[in-house]
Amino acid sequence: DVTSVAKKDLGLRPYNSTNEYSFFRGVSATINLYKGFDITPFVSFRKLDASQALDNNGDLVQSTVNQTGLHRTPSEIANKNALNQQVFGATLQYHKNEFSLGTIAYHSQYGNRFITQKALYDQFSFTGKSLTNLGIYYNYTYKNIYLYGEGGKSMPGGMAYLNGALISLSPTISAAITHRNYQRNYHNFFNQAVAESSEAVNEKGIYMGLNINPDKHWAFSVYGDYFRFPWLKYRVDAPSKGYELLGQVIYTPDKNYKILLRFKTEIKQQNTDAKVPVNFLDDVKREGYRLESIWQASPKWRFQNRMEASQYHKGPGKPEFGYLIYQDVDYSPMFARITGNIRLAYFHTPSYNSRIYAYEDDVLYSFAFGMYNGEGFRTYLNLKCNLGKKLNIWARYAMFYYRDVESIGTYLDEIQGNRKSEIKIQLRYQF
Repeated sequence: DVTSVAKKDLGLRPYNSTNEYSFFRGVSATINLYKGFDITPFVSFRKLDASQALDNNGDLVQSTVNQTGLHRTPSEIANKNALNQQVFGATLQYHKNEFSLGTIAYHSQYGNRFITQKALYDQFSFTGKSLTNLGIYYNYTYKNIYLYGEGGKSMPGGMAYLNGALISLSPTISAAITHRNYQRNYHNFFNQAVAESSEAVNEKGIYMGLNINPDKHWAFSVYGDYFRFPWLKYRVDAPSKGYELLGQVIYTPDKNYKILLRFKTEIKQQNTDAKVPVNFLDDVKREGYRLESIWQASPKWRFQNRMEASQYHKGPGKPEFGYLIYQDVDYSPMFARITGNIRLAYFHTPSYNSRIYAYEDDVLYSFAFGMYNGEGFRTYLNLKCNLGKKLNIWARYAMFYYRDVESIGTYLDEIQGNRKSEIKIQLRYQF
């Protein structure tokens, strides 16, 4: 759904993801002050994984915060719980009919000082031990138009804002438009705004999308996103720009069968690979093609097939073409003691540049986007067993089999051979 760019304030929610970074640990409550007015104060105390170093004065400083939650290697173990984080603040929100307006203010304090890296593109990154963020957000529904937006100011640092609209043009057509502007020196450790980059910083852009559902069998979607990066980025030694286009068709002949066809193209800019005295930017073009079918053969059995292709082309270089084919089988009878699913995939991509990502089922509260890179096979099996009314167990086995490789990974992650496997077991007792 290309109109899913609009986000609403959902208030306090329990955190149930396996990600070990994106949450608070502390105390909070929502209090109704007066009719339509709610205040939500919060305070959080946590220890984060972070890489440390010594500055010229011999003091500990931080360069990066690790978000993987993994503690396998000596450096990962040394980084465990290395950084104290304290966050406190509050939101104040007003609701009336179809209108909502809110403000937020919070202060983040860290045990050690953050420093910037030496690279020029990193010169506007956050430095120091404390950061204050202020923000305002709104949404309003008028007839068939939903307006929304938010703005933020970091101290120290710059500003960021976003405004958009969802419009129901007819019973079968809906549209979305969003404009964003994130300054290069805006800092926010918790932002999740619409952005081409992984963070809402150093980016300007406009997004437009359209959904068309002429009847119950057909659904058409298209969107375009144009963006600019006013400052430098990693491997981009000048201001750059790009765009992304996507078109998708879904045909559902009946409630048990669905066919999806998707095309996506993207152009960004990156330093040239040519050996020149001064770097200039080359266009990097990526295209993706997807054909997928889903068949609910019976209440117990579900089959999903996908064929996906990717193409990568940078500047005057030679284009790369990769593809992925997989078959999923899902066995989920109602009230059954044992359920599960399996995947068998074959992939061939010449290099990392033409890699393909695909969603993978996992154990409870976990998921993965498998990266298919190189040539080989991928398979996994997930099982769930209900041992009792309150006791459940999940198990997962997954394996990559690569052709024509003698080792996988590097350093302490290196595996001798051409197979990489993973086993997970998860037990849940409800009380």
